[in-house]
Amino acid sequence: MEHLEQTFGTQDRLAGQQISSTLFSTKMHDSTTIQDHMMKLNKLFSGLENKGTLFELDFKIEIIFASLPDAYSSFIMNFHMNNVVVNNVSELTNMLIEVEITFKKNKVVSLVIEKSSQGSKNKKKKRTKKSKKGKSTGVKEGGV
Repeated sequence: MEHLEQTFGTQDRLAGQQISSTLFSTKMHDSTTIQDHMMKLNKLFSGLENKGTLFELDFKIEIIFASLPDAYSSFIMNFHMNNVVVNNVSELTNMLIEVEITFKKNKVVSLVIEKSSQGSKNKKKKRTKKSKKGKSTGVKEGGV
């Protein structure tokens, strides 16, 4: 029995170490939504908690913040400066979803502004040329 506990206990520790390594190296990619990223992190937290590793909420928040791209740095700074209190990871997830929605709105607005400013630069003023048909040459018709 002791041998089985030692064998499976070692495997359990190895699995926990692999989950920890994945958790600490996880970074959110541009093609991923914040909701998908948070689900992945929650799955990793749950996997470690099932192995006996418990995390305080503040530590989870710092792991989450470390995994976010630089675009979220102003949110993270405001979160810390304003001493925002969240009761669980779900509340933080909802806040981050709102930030992501704001990013998408701002990106659309900046794209529209960029397109319209490029269009005004590329417009050229067209000059219309007057035809020479109606001008007089100074020579009268008829004989000398």
